[in-house]
Amino acid sequence: MRRNKKIALLGVLVTFVLCSPVYYVTEGSPIERYKFKKELQGYIQQRFSQNILIENIKFSFENGIYWAFAHPENNQELSFQISRSWNDQGLWDDYLRASWSTEADKELESFVKQIYSQQGTARIKLGNTRSAEEKYTTIPYGEVPGYQDVKQEFKDSIIYIQIDRSFKKELAETEYDRIYKIVQFIQAEGHTFERILFSFKEENKNSPSGKSFEFNSLDKVNSKDDIVNFERSLSD
Repeated sequence: MRRNKKIALLGVLVTFVLCSPVYYVTEGSPIERYKFKKELQGYIQQRFSQNILIENIKFSFENGIYWAFAHPENNQELSFQISRSWNDQGLWDDYLRASWSTEADKELESFVKQIYSQQGTARIKLGNTRSAEEKYTTIPYGEVPGYQDVKQEFKDSIIYIQIDRSFKKELAETEYDRIYKIVQFIQAEGHTFERILFSFKEENKNSPSGKSFEFNSLDKVNSKDDIVNFERSLSD
């Protein structure tokens, strides 16, 4: 009986020794992880004027740093990152960028889904947000302006619109009209951008038939008839 217990104990010890390196690579030091969590809680209390929930804590073995994903208690869709800086200058977060990006995506995607009967998705990859972020670093989050107030500063943004079906050639005029309506919406809402990438799914993988439309400017888009000038096949 005692011999069996010793064997079992030895097995646990061997497993611990073998697994410890794996744990440290993926999870980091338990002590440092605890310190980061405490630092994280203090940072959140100081920086945010709303309740923030920590989703999970990650560790980068390559950089030796910890970071966490979090979201406001009343907005689970707004997931952002809080991380320890690589040069040990304290914590930083990308809440502002994530907040503006979430707001922009939601606004545009809502309209795209309306036009395409829920078959479309949209997102805006914001350009350099540093100048806008620096203006509000001393203001408690929750009191900073929304995307509508700062979008003019993101002129190098890229707008991605994906339609979850193939381009209907037999209804080409209708398709151009729908694309034009979205272009008009982007113009009316004052979204600034470097490029707009608009794509339809391929009809089948063996015969590439997808379509895409790429706009670097909307200066030459004055009617639905102009849309065809920006059309290209995904097989090009």
